[in-house]
Amino acid sequence: MPIGVAVVGAGYWGPNLIRTFLGLPDCEVRWVCDRKPGRLRFVQSQWPQLATTDDYGKVLADPTVAAVVIATPVPTHFDLATAAARAGKHLLVEKPLTRTSDEAQRLRDMAETRRLVLAAGHIFAYHPAVVAMKAGIAAGQIGDLRYAESGRVNLGPPASEVDVIWDLAVHDVSILLHLWERPPCAVTAFGRKYVHPTLVDVAFLHVEFEDGSMAQHHVSWLSPEKVRRFFVAGTKGSFRFDDTVTDGKLRRVDQGIDSRIGLKDDDVKELYYKPGEVTTPVLGTSQPLQVECQAFLDCIRRGGSPAADGAAGVAVVKVLEAAERSIGEGSRRVVLR
Repeated sequence: MPIGVAVVGAGYWGPNLIRTFLGLPDCEVRWVCDRKPGRLRFVQSQWPQLATTDDYGKVLADPTVAAVVIATPVPTHFDLATAAARAGKHLLVEKPLTRTSDEAQRLRDMAETRRLVLAAGHIFAYHPAVVAMKAGIAAGQIGDLRYAESGRVNLGPPASEVDVIWDLAVHDVSILLHLWERPPCAVTAFGRKYVHPTLVDVAFLHVEFEDGSMAQHHVSWLSPEKVRRFFVAGTKGSFRFDDTVTDGKLRRVDQGIDSRIGLKDDDVKELYYKPGEVTTPVLGTSQPLQVECQAFLDCIRRGGSPAADGAAGVAVVKVLEAAERSIGEGSRRVVLR
C-alpha cells in the first residue's frame, strides 16, 4: 500500500515537498495543511486533487496518514512534531530540526521510544557532490581531515523569524558534521546586525574538533552576489564544492608539490610550488530533494535511519545554538558538552 503523507506548511518550501512526494510512486499526499487561506488556495490552484485544511488535528486524526512532513517556521517545529509523534506519525522536519537543542533531543527521544522515523531536512546530505565527498573521504582520497571553510551569502529574505545563522549556516554546519562524522568540541562566532534591526545578518563561525581539525563558515544576507562554496582539506589533498556552477561542481586536488621542502643550502635546483593533479568527479544527476524524500519513505517501509536522522538534527542545532550564544556573549568561545 502507498504510504500516506501530509505536508504541513505550504509557504516557500512546502510546494517543493508537495511536488516531490506527488512524483514518488509509493506514497500518496493525503493532506496539505496551512493556517493561511491564501496558501491553501494556491495549493488548490496547482493541485486541485489534493485535500487541504487549516485544522492540524484533522490531519493527525486521519489513520491513512502515516507520515507528517513539517515545513513551517522554525519556532513551530517542536510543538507540531511532538503532536505528530504522539499520534504515531513518522516525521520529516525541515531544517533546522527545532529552535533549541533541548527540544531537538526531546523530539529525538520521543521518536526513538515510539519507534518512529525522524528525518531532519538536511538536504545537502543527499546532494551528489556531498555524497561524492563523503565517499572520497572514506576511501582515503584526501587523507585525514584537517579543516573546512565555506561561504554562503546572498540578499536576505524580506521577512524571517530566524537570523542568518539559523537560515544559512545550518546548511554548511550540516555538511561539516556529515563529513566529519563526529561532534565538535567548541564554537566561537562573530556576528553583527548591520541592516536588519533585530536579527544578525552577517556572521562568521569557527568550529573546533577534539583532534585539532577545524572549520570556518561565513554567512551573510548583505551580498547581491550569490555564493555557495564549501572547501575541505586533508593531509593528502582537498575537495572544492561550488553549487553555483553548472559543470564541475566538485573538484578534487591532490596535495601540492613544493621543491623548496627539504632544500639544503648547497642544492642547485629550481624553486617552485604548484597544486597537485586536479580531477573532476562525475556526479549523479539525481535531485537531492527527491532522494531525501524517497529515503524517508524507504526507512518507513523497510526500517533503518536516513542519512540525516534525529541525531544529526540534534548535533546541528547544538552548534547553531552555541554560535548564537557566543555572539550574545561577546564572541566568547563556547565549549560543547
